[in-house]
Amino acid sequence: MTASRRQRIGFTLIELTLVTLLVLILAGLSTPLFKKTLSDLSARNTSFSICKLINYAQEMAVLERKNYKIAFDFKKGRYQLLELSSSGKPPVYKKVTGRFGRLFGLPQGLSLSGSRSGVIFYPDGHCDEINVNVLTRLGGYSVKVKRFGNMVEIKEVNIEQ
Repeated sequence: MTASRRQRIGFTLIELTLVTLLVLILAGLSTPLFKKTLSDLSARNTSFSICKLINYAQEMAVLERKNYKIAFDFKKGRYQLLELSSSGKPPVYKKVTGRFGRLFGLPQGLSLSGSRSGVIFYPDGHCDEINVNVLTRLGGYSVKVKRFGNMVEIKEVNIEQ
C-alpha cells in the first residue's frame, strides 16, 4: 500500500507542462498592456513636470520682475528654463541656476511637439500662448498655456491608427 501511494504523490510531466504553458500565455498577453500603461504614465508625469515648470517660471517672473523663458528642443526631446540676462536686441537668455535650470529630457519612447519652440513669461504675470504635446506611439498629453500661467490645461491626446 505504501509503494502505490509513493507513485501517486507529485505531478506528472503533462500537468507541469500544461501549467507552464498557461503561465507563459498569461505573461505574453499581459506584457503589451503593461508596456502601454508604463509609457502612458511616463507621458502623464512629463506633462505634469512641464506644467509645474510653467507655474514656477511665472512665479519667478513676477517675483524677480524679469522675463523667464522655457525653451523646447522638439528634435532632441528636451526643455529648459532660462532667465533674461540682458534686454538688448535680440534679448539674451541664460540658464537658471539650481535644480529648475537643469536640462530636462524625456524618458525613452516619448517625443515632444508643439506650436512654438519657447514660451516667455513676463513680470506682469502674462505669458505667450503655446501648445506642447508629450506623445507616445498611441497617444499622449497636450499641455496648453493661455495668456496667464495659471491657465495651464492638460488634455489627453489619442492618435488614430
